[in-house]
Amino acid sequence: MKIKIVLAVAAILIPAVAAAAVTSSHNYEKIKSLSDFKGNVTSIAFSPSGKVVAIGTSEKTVVLWDAASWQVIKTLNENDGDVNAVVFSHDGKYLASGDKRNKVMVFDTQTWKRVMKIKAYNTVNALSFNKDDSILAIACDDNDAMLWNMQKDSLFKKLKGHQRDVKSIAFSPDGTKVATGSSDNTVILWDSASGNMMKTLTGHTNDIAAVSFSPDGKYLISGSRDNTIIIWDGKSGNKINVLNGHSSKMAILSFLPGSNVVSSGDSNMTVRGTGPFGIPIYSEDTCKIVFWDAVSAKQIKAMSSDCDLSSMAYSTDGKYLVTGHNGSTNYITVWGRK
Repeated sequence: MKIKIVLAVAAILIPAVAAAAVTSSHNYEKIKSLSDFKGNVTSIAFSPSGKVVAIGTSEKTVVLWDAASWQVIKTLNENDGDVNAVVFSHDGKYLASGDKRNKVMVFDTQTWKRVMKIKAYNTVNALSFNKDDSILAIACDDNDAMLWNMQKDSLFKKLKGHQRDVKSIAFSPDGTKVATGSSDNTVILWDSASGNMMKTLTGHTNDIAAVSFSPDGKYLISGSRDNTIIIWDGKSGNKINVLNGHSSKMAILSFLPGSNVVSSGDSNMTVRGTGPFGIPIYSEDTCKIVFWDAVSAKQIKAMSSDCDLSSMAYSTDGKYLVTGHNGSTNYITVWGRK
C-alpha cells in the first residue's frame, strides 16, 4: 500500500522547542525503570506529541508505551527479526521499524496497522525521515544505505560508498543532506536530492555507532566504538573538535531537543563468568551518560547510569529521557528533567 504524504505539513528533524539554557537543560533524575521485556531493548523513539514511546526488541516486537501512565498500549508483531531501529515520522502519522531480517515495516499510528513493507538490502541498523516525511533513509549492512520514496513506495536513491556495514544514518534538519556512519570507521555526507557523495569524514579508529545533526544544522556529531565523539561542521564537514570522556565503547548519542547539548552513553559492562547453558554473568559496573556543550566542546556533566546502555531517546520537549539497558535483565529507565 502506498502512503499519501501531505507535503504542506512539514517539520524539522527535531521539532522546534524553546532552547533551554545549557546550565539547566541537562539536569535529569531517574523516575522509574520498566522491565516488561522478553528480549533485549534495541531501539527507542518518542512520538512527536510525546504521548507514545516505541521500544524495539530482539523478540521481533515493537512495544508501545503510554508516556503518561507508562503502561503498555500495544505490541506490534509484524517484524521478522530483531527490531534494530524505530522512528516516527515528523507529522506523527507513521512509525517505521527496521529489523535484522532486511525488512522495514511502516505502521499507521491511528490504527497501528501495517501500511507498508520495505525490503532492504540487508540487516537494517538505523532509520531517519527527512523534514517533510517524503523520504525514509535506511542504513543497512552490506555497505549500502537506501533513500526510500514514501509516496511511490519505491527506491529513490542508493547510497553506495562505504567499504563496510552502514550502522547509523541521519537527515540534516533542512533535509538537504544525509550523514551515514559505518564499520569502516568513516562518516559520509551525501546530497539527498542527487544521492551523490559530498565528503568522506575521517578521524575515528573504530565503528561509527551513531550520527546526529544539531537542531539548527550547524553541527554534525559522530560517536564511535573508539570511545570518542567528533564534532563536525554540519555544512562543510570539516572537523571542529574531538570529545574524550568515555572509558569504554560509546554506544548511544543524541542532541537534547532545542539545544546544542549533546548526550552520550557508554556500554561499560563486563562479563565476569558464565552461568548455566553458557549464559554470561555480568558485573555490576556503572555506566555513565555524559552531557557536552557542542559549541565550546566541553563536558558539562556526567551522571551514573545502569549498564548496559543500548539506546536513548528524548521527548520532543526534552522533559523526558528514556534509556534502554540489556544484559542479565532487559529494561528501560525513564529520566525526568528537574
